[in-house]
Formats: sequence, structure tokens, C-alpha cells
Amino acid sequence: MDNRQQDVRPCFAVDIDNVLARAEREVQRWYLEFTGKPWPRGQYGSAGGLDTGQLTPDIVEKIFARFHEASIPRLPLLPSAKVALQQLQHRYRIIIITARRPTSRPQTLTWLHAHQIPFDELYHTEDKAEVPEDIRSAVDDHPQHAIAYCESGIRVFLMDQPWNRGVAHSLLTRVTGWDELLHVHDSGTPGSQMGTFLESPRVKDLVQSVNHDVIRTVVEAL
Repeated sequence: MDNRQQDVRPCFAVDIDNVLARAEREVQRWYLEFTGKPWPRGQYGSAGGLDTGQLTPDIVEKIFARFHEASIPRLPLLPSAKVALQQLQHRYRIIIITARRPTSRPQTLTWLHAHQIPFDELYHTEDKAEVPEDIRSAVDDHPQHAIAYCESGIRVFLMDQPWNRGVAHSLLTRVTGWDELLHVHDSGTPGSQMGTFLESPRVKDLVQSVNHDVIRTVVEAL
């Protein structure tokens, strides 16, 4: 019998790059090697750079290929990720869902085991919200994947990154790291919703003309 049929825990979906592992610097390193130029200021190596067509397709393919072939073993683990997942695994099946190419599965598994990351299943897919699991919560940094989860009725913890600052949804909570994610999850507090509110275009316009402390006072009174 499939072990999933015996395990009644709901699932918590977890992304890898820039959620469990810090991947940005490796992307920028390969760009420098291939072009001889430093990474363009104001552009990001994850969803904010490689996904928006700001780089030529040839360079994007070279970076992706080399990243999957050589970078995965050297990626550093983000602070508190292991401890947070150990605690969450008492209540959830931890399923790792990554958009990495399936050819990187051996390297990915080696990295997860080397860092002693607790997990129950690993999926490689771009269609994360369609994975055949009982996903109740997810953590990701990619705008497209985060919104897809939300539109499927899944609560999302959005790991704050420059490339996802414009993302908002009623089922989405922005967090700055694993410690905050665990605190928000356990306490039910709004976490960084204040930060999300202050990042909205309308509030940014107000901040230009009104004292920030006044804005904060008003928001806290709502």
C-alpha cells in the first residue's frame, strides 16, 4: 500500500532555491564567468532576472545548465530551515516541490540528505499546485508559483525577495525567514503583513507626502 494512504498528515509544500538554499550568488557567479561582466545592478538572478527576458536566451540556458550541473552541491542552507522543518514535520508531510530540472534530482537529493533536511517526498515540476498531494500550506519565493498555490486555495508563506515585492493575495503571508514563518504559523499572527501593506503602490505614494510614523499609527489602529 502507498505510504501516503496510511499517513493522515496534511502536506506542507517547500521550494528549494532561495527558500531552503541560497542560490542567487551562484547564478551571478556563472553570469560573470560566461560574459566577463559583473551581474547587472538592479537585476536579480532568480525570478526577477532569468524569468523576465532581460538576458539573452543563450546566456539564460548556459546559466541554468551550469547551475544544475555544478552549483547545487555548494549551495548554503538558509538559517533555521532545518529546525523549522523538523518542527513542522510533526504536523505535516513535508513535500519538497522544485522547478529544477529532473536531471538534477540526484544532486538535489544528495544536497537534502547532506544538510539533513527532513522531508517525505521530492517532486520536480513547474506545476506545483497540481502535485497530487493534500497540500494545505506552502512556502515559495516565485510570484507565479505563489499565486498558483493561492488560486488553488492553499495558504502561502512568501519568502521575501526583491523579485516578489509586488505579489499580494488574501491567502499569502510575506515572511523574512524561517524563524518568522514558524512564529506566524504557530501563533496565527499576521507576520509581515505590515510590510506587505507598506509595499503597496497606494501606500508608497502616501509615504512620499506623509510621515511614516503617522501611516503606521493608522494601520495599527485598523
